Amino acid sequence: MNVYMAKNLTFKVNNKIILDNLNFEIEKGKSYALIGCNGSGKTTLMKILAGVELNFEGELYFFGRRLDKSTFGKLFEEGFYKKVGYMFQDTDLQLFNLNVFDEIAFGPRQYIADEKEIEKRVLEVSKLFGLENLLQNDILTLSGGEKKKVALASILVNNPDVLILDEPTNDLDPKSIRFIAKVLGELKNTGKTIIISTHRFDVLLLLADFTIVISSDHRILRIGKTDEILKERELLVEANVIDEEFEIFRKYL
Repeated sequence: MNVYMAKNLTFKVNNKIILDNLNFEIEKGKSYALIGCNGSGKTTLMKILAGVELNFEGELYFFGRRLDKSTFGKLFEEGFYKKVGYMFQDTDLQLFNLNVFDEIAFGPRQYIADEKEIEKRVLEVSKLFGLENLLQNDILTLSGGEKKKVALASILVNNPDVLILDEPTNDLDPKSIRFIAKVLGELKNTGKTIIISTHRFDVLLLLADFTIVISSDHRILRIGKTDEILKERELLVEANVIDEEFEIFRKYL
């Protein structure tokens, strides 16, 4: 079953093309990575899949149902955001409650009336991320890594089927990167559908079954198995995603 299917998906801002005629399918229970240079349109595509940006042209289907401006209201009422969790690249744009507990509890409070059940869920997910001692802390006092963990916890507390994560390891130290990668790997193994964008090829190879390569002119260059994509040097050069880190990393492929 496909979670998403896009046909001729195009997005423009003031007639400037941000995404150009994309066609792809996202299969349930698989993990996908979006790679491309900065400005290629990865974040815009993720916002569209997450229902944040709906001013696109073409067709997009979510579990076989049309997803666009005319249908999203109905999908929202039926629990779209219980099924789909989206994490912004800049977590400061996502976190808006005063403390950690209220941030994680915000999602469940939209559909669970029992505060004890909400507290149980918050405590369970906070322990997973080692946040149980920070639940009463002001969001503004957290480190970048702690904010990433809170943002991810606020998504996972709803137990969504689909995770859309924009640069989930961006600006993290190596220890935090390993931790986030471990959690996402475990979620992948439980059958969650995961869509991430990343510039880190180690995270890419660890988490993504498939990789979607987006060009600097906003087209899909290739969709394929991640281990095969990472061996295609000419493709990665064309997408302008190769750097010194990759040249070192590719020796281990």
